[in-house]
Amino acid sequence: MIQKCVYWNSKNRCKFCGIELSLQAGATLALKTPRQLAETAKKARETNKIKHLVLTNGAVNPSRRGIAYIADCVRQIKKQVNIPVHVQIEPPEDAAELEEFKDAGLDTIGLHIESFDMDILARIAPAKAAFGLKRYESAWRKAVQLFGPNQVSTFLIAGLGERMESIVDAARFLGQAGVYPFLVPFRPIPGTAMADKTPPDPDAMLFLYEKVSDINQQNGMSSRQSRAGCVRCGACSALAEFEKW
Repeated sequence: MIQKCVYWNSKNRCKFCGIELSLQAGATLALKTPRQLAETAKKARETNKIKHLVLTNGAVNPSRRGIAYIADCVRQIKKQVNIPVHVQIEPPEDAAELEEFKDAGLDTIGLHIESFDMDILARIAPAKAAFGLKRYESAWRKAVQLFGPNQVSTFLIAGLGERMESIVDAARFLGQAGVYPFLVPFRPIPGTAMADKTPPDPDAMLFLYEKVSDINQQNGMSSRQSRAGCVRCGACSALAEFEKW
């Protein structure tokens, strides 16, 4: 929706992120209007039979302004086509602001922390680390209250330098809170500060996929229960392949 991020030209920029690269290359728009998104969703539903929609954006300052804009996008899409919609945002300072998404008709939400290792996070994604775990936890719990278990997710990126035990512990914490831990391997994006970093070892991912899928099963969660979003899509992760139906 918004192809710019307030952290892009600052020291707080996420080192793995390439959100403005496509904008610099002239391959996209800086801002998609609610009308454009609604028309596109309607046409995609009619022609390609898409089953759900993912809306992403960069961080907006103040975040309250971003929430209002994104909620309007969801509202306009829902008026045009009956389709489950997923949104990804940073956790608001006041978790009660998430209620605006519920009122707009949103189905699922992603509040992505990426790593529970705060030393790693402070080096890789300083803005996220500055929020602190408590802000994320407050947003996750409010979101689960609004949208239900398994309809709230967070990315856990493996391969940033954290211990594997940290990822497993994070998944257990999230699962018990009703938040789906969406485990993905780090993939370097050309043009970013981490373009030369190597993805995680396949054997390490195999271990983590098995552990996290077991945790999800213990908490009654699975990718196919998610109504919309990255968890339902699964293209960036093999986690769904390890779920025991």
